[in-house]
Amino acid sequence: MAVKKTSNDIFLELSDAIECWFDLHIEKATPINRGYLNLKWKIQTEKGIYVIKQISRERYASHDFEKIKLEQDFALREQVRQQENGTLCPRVLIHDNHVIHKTSGEERFVMMEFEEGDNFFPGTLNENQMYSLGQMTGHMHTVSNGGVHPRDKTPQFKPPKVEERLNHWNEVYAAVEEDDDLVEMVAVQMNATERFQLDCLHTCETGWAHRDLWVDNLLFHKDQLSSILDFDRFHFDYPELDIARAIMSGALEGNDFHSKSAKAFLEGYQTKRNLEQGVFARSLYLLWYLESPWWIRQTINKTRYQEVQFQNEMNWLGENLYKIDEMFGNW
Repeated sequence: MAVKKTSNDIFLELSDAIECWFDLHIEKATPINRGYLNLKWKIQTEKGIYVIKQISRERYASHDFEKIKLEQDFALREQVRQQENGTLCPRVLIHDNHVIHKTSGEERFVMMEFEEGDNFFPGTLNENQMYSLGQMTGHMHTVSNGGVHPRDKTPQFKPPKVEERLNHWNEVYAAVEEDDDLVEMVAVQMNATERFQLDCLHTCETGWAHRDLWVDNLLFHKDQLSSILDFDRFHFDYPELDIARAIMSGALEGNDFHSKSAKAFLEGYQTKRNLEQGVFARSLYLLWYLESPWWIRQTINKTRYQEVQFQNEMNWLGENLYKIDEMFGNW
Protein backbone atom coordinates (compact mmCIF):
# COMPACT_ATOMS: atom_id res chain seq x y z
CA MET A 1 0.00 0.00 0.00
CA ALA A 2 1.44 3.38 -1.02
CA VAL A 3 2.30 5.76 1.80
CA LYS A 4 0.29 8.96 1.58
CA LYS A 5 2.48 11.99 0.92
CA THR A 6 2.54 14.85 3.39
CA SER A 7 2.23 18.44 2.19
CA ASN A 8 5.96 18.83 2.84
CA ASP A 9 6.72 15.75 0.70
CA ILE A 10 4.70 17.28 -2.13
CA PHE A 11 6.36 20.67 -1.76
CA LEU A 12 9.86 19.15 -1.93
CA GLU A 13 8.88 17.21 -5.05
CA LEU A 14 7.49 20.35 -6.71
CA SER A 15 10.44 22.52 -5.70
CA ASP A 16 12.92 20.09 -7.29
CA ALA A 17 11.00 20.30 -10.57
CA ILE A 18 10.76 24.09 -10.40
CA GLU A 19 14.46 24.59 -9.79
CA CYS A 20 15.26 22.27 -12.71
CA TRP A 21 12.71 23.47 -15.28
CA PHE A 22 12.48 27.17 -14.49
CA ASP A 23 16.03 27.78 -13.26
CA LEU A 24 14.71 29.28 -10.01
CA HIS A 25 16.11 28.87 -6.52
CA ILE A 26 13.42 28.95 -3.83
CA GLU A 27 14.65 31.14 -0.97
CA LYS A 28 11.45 31.12 1.10
CA ALA A 29 8.10 29.34 0.89
CA THR A 30 4.87 30.23 2.69
CA PRO A 31 1.76 28.01 2.53
CA ILE A 32 -1.43 29.71 1.26
CA ASN A 33 -4.38 28.28 3.14
CA ARG A 34 -7.15 29.12 0.69
CA GLY A 35 -9.18 27.01 -1.67
CA TYR A 36 -10.26 23.39 -1.36
CA LEU A 37 -7.72 20.50 -1.19
CA ASN A 38 -5.32 21.95 -3.79
CA LEU A 39 -2.12 22.86 -1.94
CA LYS A 40 -0.61 26.30 -2.61
CA TRP A 41 2.59 28.09 -1.68
CA LYS A 42 3.91 31.61 -2.16
CA ILE A 43 7.58 31.32 -3.02
CA GLN A 44 10.35 33.93 -2.97
CA THR A 45 13.11 33.41 -5.56
CA GLU A 46 16.05 35.42 -6.79
CA LYS A 47 13.95 36.31 -9.87
CA GLY A 48 10.75 37.33 -8.13
CA ILE A 49 7.72 36.03 -6.24
CA TYR A 50 5.56 33.21 -7.57
CA VAL A 51 2.69 30.94 -6.55
CA ILE A 52 2.80 27.16 -6.85
CA LYS A 53 -0.57 25.41 -7.01
CA GLN A 54 -0.65 21.65 -6.68
CA ILE A 55 -3.70 20.04 -8.33
CA SER A 56 -5.13 17.46 -5.96
CA ARG A 57 -6.40 14.16 -7.37
CA GLU A 58 -8.50 13.80 -4.20
CA ARG A 59 -10.53 16.89 -5.10
CA TYR A 60 -11.60 15.28 -8.36
CA ALA A 61 -11.94 11.68 -7.12
CA SER A 62 -15.59 11.48 -8.14
CA HIS A 63 -15.00 12.94 -11.62
CA ASP A 64 -13.60 11.70 -14.91
CA PHE A 65 -10.02 12.74 -14.17
CA GLU A 66 -8.84 12.50 -17.77
CA LYS A 67 -11.62 14.86 -18.82
CA ILE A 68 -10.80 17.19 -15.91
CA LYS A 69 -7.15 17.34 -17.01
CA LEU A 70 -8.12 18.41 -20.53
CA GLU A 71 -10.53 21.05 -19.21
CA GLN A 72 -7.95 22.44 -16.78
CA ASP A 73 -5.32 22.66 -19.50
CA PHE A 74 -7.77 24.54 -21.73
CA ALA A 75 -8.74 26.87 -18.87
CA LEU A 76 -5.15 27.75 -18.01
CA ARG A 77 -4.29 28.41 -21.64
CA GLU A 78 -7.25 30.79 -21.63
CA GLN A 79 -5.76 32.51 -18.57
CA VAL A 80 -2.53 32.96 -20.55
CA ARG A 81 -4.52 34.46 -23.42
CA GLN A 82 -6.55 36.70 -21.10
CA GLN A 83 -3.40 38.05 -19.46
CA GLU A 84 -1.84 38.73 -22.85
CA ASN A 85 -5.00 40.62 -23.87
CA GLY A 86 -5.12 42.95 -20.89
CA THR A 87 -7.23 41.06 -18.36
CA LEU A 88 -5.89 41.53 -14.84
CA CYS A 89 -4.85 38.01 -13.89
CA PRO A 90 -1.58 36.23 -12.99
CA ARG A 91 0.90 35.31 -15.72
CA VAL A 92 1.15 31.52 -15.98
CA LEU A 93 4.66 30.11 -16.49
CA ILE A 94 5.02 27.76 -19.44
CA HIS A 95 7.62 25.01 -19.75
CA ASP A 96 8.00 22.87 -22.86
CA ASN A 97 4.64 24.26 -24.04
CA HIS A 98 2.94 22.93 -20.90
CA VAL A 99 0.85 25.10 -18.58
CA ILE A 100 0.27 22.21 -16.17
CA HIS A 101 3.44 20.43 -15.14
CA LYS A 102 3.92 16.92 -13.76
CA THR A 103 6.72 15.75 -11.51
CA SER A 104 8.38 12.34 -11.61
CA GLY A 105 6.13 11.42 -8.70
CA GLU A 106 2.98 12.22 -10.73
CA GLU A 107 2.18 15.46 -8.89
CA ARG A 108 0.47 17.95 -11.22
CA PHE A 109 1.01 21.64 -10.56
CA VAL A 110 0.75 25.14 -11.97
CA MET A 111 3.28 27.94 -11.60
CA MET A 112 2.33 31.60 -11.90
CA GLU A 113 3.50 35.04 -10.91
CA PHE A 114 2.36 36.29 -7.51
CA GLU A 115 -0.10 39.18 -7.65
CA GLU A 116 -0.23 41.78 -4.91
CA GLY A 117 -3.62 42.67 -3.52
CA ASP A 118 -6.13 42.21 -0.73
CA ASN A 119 -9.04 39.81 -0.41
CA PHE A 120 -12.28 41.08 1.11
CA PHE A 121 -15.05 39.26 2.91
CA PRO A 122 -18.33 38.59 1.10
CA GLY A 123 -20.70 41.53 0.93
CA THR A 124 -18.07 44.14 1.76
CA LEU A 125 -16.96 45.43 -1.66
CA ASN A 126 -17.58 49.16 -2.02
CA GLU A 127 -19.04 50.88 -5.08
CA ASN A 128 -15.66 51.76 -6.59
CA GLN A 129 -14.39 48.21 -6.19
CA MET A 130 -17.55 46.80 -7.75
CA TYR A 131 -17.36 49.26 -10.66
CA SER A 132 -13.75 48.23 -11.29
CA LEU A 133 -14.69 44.55 -11.08
CA GLY A 134 -17.59 45.10 -13.48
CA GLN A 135 -15.31 46.76 -16.02
CA MET A 136 -12.80 43.92 -15.93
CA THR A 137 -15.51 41.25 -16.06
CA GLY A 138 -16.93 42.90 -19.18
CA HIS A 139 -13.45 43.03 -20.71
CA MET A 140 -12.80 39.37 -19.80
CA HIS A 141 -16.08 38.30 -21.43
CA THR A 142 -15.24 40.30 -24.55
CA VAL A 143 -11.87 38.55 -24.82
CA SER A 144 -13.24 35.05 -24.16
CA ASN A 145 -16.18 35.47 -26.55
CA GLY A 146 -14.32 37.31 -29.30
CA GLY A 147 -14.36 34.45 -31.78
CA VAL A 148 -11.20 32.52 -30.90
CA HIS A 149 -13.20 29.73 -29.21
CA PRO A 150 -16.12 28.04 -31.02
CA ARG A 151 -19.64 28.77 -29.77
CA ASP A 152 -21.44 25.69 -31.12
CA LYS A 153 -21.35 23.79 -27.83
CA THR A 154 -23.91 22.83 -25.23
CA PRO A 155 -23.58 24.97 -22.09
CA GLN A 156 -22.14 23.26 -19.03
CA PHE A 157 -25.35 23.82 -17.05
CA LYS A 158 -28.45 22.16 -18.46
CA PRO A 159 -31.40 23.39 -16.33
CA PRO A 160 -33.54 20.44 -15.21
CA LYS A 161 -37.32 20.52 -15.40
CA VAL A 162 -39.12 22.07 -12.45
CA GLU A 163 -40.65 18.68 -11.62
CA GLU A 164 -37.18 17.13 -11.36
CA ARG A 165 -36.00 19.91 -9.07
CA LEU A 166 -39.08 19.54 -6.85
CA ASN A 167 -38.38 15.81 -6.56
CA HIS A 168 -34.86 16.70 -5.45
CA TRP A 169 -36.13 19.05 -2.73
CA ASN A 170 -38.65 16.48 -1.53
CA GLU A 171 -35.83 13.96 -1.11
CA VAL A 172 -33.67 16.48 0.75
CA TYR A 173 -36.61 17.49 2.96
CA ALA A 174 -37.25 13.88 3.95
CA ALA A 175 -33.60 13.47 4.93
CA VAL A 176 -33.22 16.55 7.13
CA GLU A 177 -36.19 16.37 9.48
CA GLU A 178 -34.06 16.74 12.63
CA ASP A 179 -32.25 19.90 11.49
CA ASP A 180 -34.75 22.73 12.03
CA ASP A 181 -32.67 25.40 10.28
CA LEU A 182 -32.12 23.24 7.23
CA VAL A 183 -35.76 22.12 7.14
CA GLU A 184 -36.73 25.79 6.92
CA MET A 185 -34.21 26.45 4.16
CA VAL A 186 -35.42 23.49 2.13
CA ALA A 187 -39.04 24.61 2.56
CA VAL A 188 -38.00 28.04 1.19
CA GLN A 189 -36.43 26.35 -1.86
CA MET A 190 -39.50 24.19 -2.43
CA ASN A 191 -41.82 27.19 -2.33
CA ALA A 192 -39.58 29.18 -4.68
CA THR A 193 -39.31 26.25 -7.10
CA GLU A 194 -43.08 25.75 -7.19
CA ARG A 195 -43.49 29.39 -8.30
CA PHE A 196 -40.55 29.39 -10.71
CA GLN A 197 -41.12 29.86 -14.45
CA LEU A 198 -38.31 27.93 -16.13
CA ASP A 199 -39.03 29.61 -19.49
CA CYS A 200 -37.28 32.75 -18.27
CA LEU A 201 -33.92 30.97 -18.63
CA HIS A 202 -34.44 30.09 -22.28
CA THR A 203 -33.29 33.56 -23.37
CA CYS A 204 -30.00 33.45 -21.40
CA GLU A 205 -26.99 34.13 -23.65
CA THR A 206 -24.55 31.25 -23.88
CA GLY A 207 -20.81 31.88 -24.04
CA TRP A 208 -17.45 31.34 -22.39
CA ALA A 209 -17.31 32.28 -18.71
CA HIS A 210 -14.98 32.19 -15.70
CA ARG A 211 -17.62 30.39 -13.59
CA ASP A 212 -15.99 31.03 -10.19
CA LEU A 213 -16.03 34.80 -9.94
CA TRP A 214 -16.37 35.50 -6.23
CA VAL A 215 -14.45 37.36 -3.53
CA ASP A 216 -11.96 34.60 -2.70
CA ASN A 217 -10.77 34.76 -6.32
CA LEU A 218 -10.47 38.53 -6.46
CA LEU A 219 -7.65 40.82 -5.32
CA PHE A 220 -7.93 44.57 -4.87
CA HIS A 221 -5.54 47.44 -4.33
CA LYS A 222 -7.63 49.92 -2.37
CA ASP A 223 -10.61 50.78 -4.64
CA GLN A 224 -9.32 49.06 -7.76
CA LEU A 225 -9.34 45.43 -8.83
CA SER A 226 -5.78 44.16 -9.11
CA SER A 227 -6.33 40.56 -10.23
CA ILE A 228 -8.86 37.85 -11.08
CA LEU A 229 -7.65 34.46 -9.92
CA ASP A 230 -8.44 30.79 -10.55
CA PHE A 231 -9.60 30.20 -14.12
CA ASP A 232 -9.80 26.44 -13.44
CA ARG A 233 -13.57 26.26 -14.04
CA PHE A 234 -13.55 28.33 -17.27
CA HIS A 235 -16.01 26.70 -19.65
CA PHE A 236 -18.70 27.28 -22.24
CA ASP A 237 -21.80 28.15 -20.23
CA TYR A 238 -23.57 31.44 -19.46
CA PRO A 239 -21.58 34.67 -18.95
CA GLU A 240 -24.56 35.89 -16.90
CA LEU A 241 -23.51 33.42 -14.19
CA ASP A 242 -20.33 35.48 -13.68
CA ILE A 243 -22.41 38.64 -13.33
CA ALA A 244 -24.73 37.14 -10.72
CA ARG A 245 -21.96 35.31 -8.86
CA ALA A 246 -19.76 38.42 -8.60
CA ILE A 247 -22.63 40.67 -7.49
CA MET A 248 -24.03 38.25 -4.91
CA SER A 249 -20.56 37.69 -3.52
CA GLY A 250 -19.64 41.36 -3.41
CA ALA A 251 -22.97 42.92 -2.42
CA LEU A 252 -24.83 40.49 -0.10
CA GLU A 253 -23.71 40.94 3.50
CA GLY A 254 -25.75 38.66 5.72
CA ASN A 255 -29.32 39.50 4.70
CA ASP A 256 -28.43 43.02 3.56
CA PHE A 257 -28.17 43.46 -0.20
CA HIS A 258 -26.18 46.58 -1.10
CA SER A 259 -28.01 47.79 -4.19
CA LYS A 260 -25.62 50.66 -4.91
CA SER A 261 -22.67 48.28 -5.10
CA ALA A 262 -24.63 45.96 -7.40
CA LYS A 263 -25.52 48.84 -9.71
CA ALA A 264 -21.91 49.99 -9.74
CA PHE A 265 -20.82 46.57 -11.03
CA LEU A 266 -23.39 46.70 -13.84
CA GLU A 267 -22.38 50.25 -14.78
CA GLY A 268 -18.74 49.20 -14.96
CA TYR A 269 -19.60 46.12 -17.02
CA GLN A 270 -21.53 48.17 -19.54
CA THR A 271 -18.50 50.33 -20.29
CA LYS A 272 -17.05 47.21 -21.96
CA ARG A 273 -20.02 45.11 -23.05
CA ASN A 274 -23.70 45.78 -23.63
CA LEU A 275 -26.36 44.46 -21.27
CA GLU A 276 -30.03 44.55 -22.11
CA GLN A 277 -32.51 45.63 -19.46
CA GLY A 278 -33.54 42.79 -17.17
CA VAL A 279 -30.39 40.68 -17.59
CA PHE A 280 -29.40 41.06 -13.95
CA ALA A 281 -32.71 39.70 -12.63
CA ARG A 282 -32.46 36.81 -15.10
CA SER A 283 -28.89 36.12 -14.05
CA LEU A 284 -30.01 35.76 -10.42
CA TYR A 285 -32.67 33.23 -11.44
CA LEU A 286 -30.00 31.30 -13.35
CA LEU A 287 -27.49 31.34 -10.50
CA TRP A 288 -30.11 30.23 -7.99
CA TYR A 289 -31.35 27.39 -10.20
CA LEU A 290 -27.78 26.18 -10.74
CA GLU A 291 -26.33 26.47 -7.26
CA SER A 292 -29.15 26.01 -4.76
CA PRO A 293 -28.82 22.17 -4.70
CA TRP A 294 -25.07 22.54 -4.14
CA TRP A 295 -25.40 24.50 -0.92
CA ILE A 296 -28.80 23.76 0.61
CA ARG A 297 -27.86 20.32 1.86
CA GLN A 298 -26.84 18.47 5.02
CA THR A 299 -23.23 17.91 4.15
CA ILE A 300 -21.89 21.45 3.92
CA ASN A 301 -18.85 22.11 6.08
CA LYS A 302 -19.96 24.78 8.55
CA THR A 303 -16.35 25.45 9.58
CA ARG A 304 -15.68 26.86 6.08
CA TYR A 305 -17.09 30.38 5.82
CA GLN A 306 -17.17 29.96 2.05
CA GLU A 307 -19.77 27.20 2.19
CA VAL A 308 -21.80 29.01 4.84
CA GLN A 309 -21.76 32.14 2.65
CA PHE A 310 -22.94 30.27 -0.45
CA GLN A 311 -25.72 28.64 1.55
CA ASN A 312 -26.81 32.04 2.83
CA GLU A 313 -26.84 33.44 -0.72
CA MET A 314 -29.04 30.60 -1.97
CA ASN A 315 -31.39 30.96 0.99
CA TRP A 316 -31.66 34.73 0.39
CA LEU A 317 -32.40 34.17 -3.28
CA GLY A 318 -35.00 31.54 -2.46
CA GLU A 319 -36.72 33.85 0.01
CA ASN A 320 -36.74 36.78 -2.42
CA LEU A 321 -37.19 34.99 -5.74
CA TYR A 322 -40.84 35.98 -6.11
CA LYS A 323 -39.91 39.66 -6.07
CA ILE A 324 -36.64 39.61 -8.04
CA ASP A 325 -38.37 41.20 -11.06
CA GLU A 326 -39.88 43.88 -8.84
CA MET A 327 -36.52 44.59 -7.22
CA PHE A 328 -34.23 44.43 -10.26
CA GLY A 329 -36.31 44.04 -13.42
CA ASN A 330 -35.74 47.64 -14.54
CA TRP A 331 -31.97 47.50 -14.10
